[in-house]
Amino acid sequence: MARLGILTLHGMGNTEPDYADELFERVRTELGPDLQNSVASQAVYYQDILQQNQSRYFKTVKRRLRWDDLREFMLYGFSDAASLEARKEGPTSPYFLAQTNILAALRTLYARLEGNDRRLIILAHSLGGQVISNYLWDSTRDHLTPNGVWSVDQSFDSPEEEAFCRGRTAVRLLTTGCNIPIFVAGISRDRIEPIPRLNDAFEWHNYYDKDDVLGWPLKDLSDGYAERVTRDHSMNAGLVTGLTPLSHKNYWRDRDFIKPFMKHIKSSL
Repeated sequence: MARLGILTLHGMGNTEPDYADELFERVRTELGPDLQNSVASQAVYYQDILQQNQSRYFKTVKRRLRWDDLREFMLYGFSDAASLEARKEGPTSPYFLAQTNILAALRTLYARLEGNDRRLIILAHSLGGQVISNYLWDSTRDHLTPNGVWSVDQSFDSPEEEAFCRGRTAVRLLTTGCNIPIFVAGISRDRIEPIPRLNDAFEWHNYYDKDDVLGWPLKDLSDGYAERVTRDHSMNAGLVTGLTPLSHKNYWRDRDFIKPFMKHIKSSL
């Protein structure tokens, strides 16, 4: 069985459940037959919480509007962000339901690993960076009243499983095209707090393309982010799209990300 887990989270917009399949296959190929069985991968999917409602509204009004593709992108993308942040309380809120899906994916991934040292790499794209940040923030607020899925009692088969599901064994958080600044940049700098360091081996690497208007550096947000984020990496996401805002969709296909991603994986084995 595997000893390292990779958890992925998708970004905003109309996303299919198989969004990470191409990346997972690339990882297996890059690892080769000697190492590929040492890694297990699991994708978190939460778009279905939002998509049906968004599509229903768009179909109702689209005949009275122009620029359908652009409007659809704006509605699906920014409605995702607003809906997931609008109401955090209660088991029917999108915020709670998205975290439920994260917890379920982590439980599945934990069961596919072996040993007491079940390490985790989290890869989050775009809005997924904010979603996993919220989850990890809530999961580490033991002494306070947390939001989301941790606001209700959760049962685990062992302390090791709980630690894994709370992200305590994550050795890497990798964010691509991350838009956390969109959610917090309006707050006073001294009040912008990142997630705590999850363990002594934890590193946070953020990858952004300067032409991607949805992807941002993170270390400049506050003193806390400057300390918590190991490094902001500037890159071009896509041979052609890396020079345009369309680069937002191409981080996980570009060798400039795949190469360091594989180094993170191999150094964590």
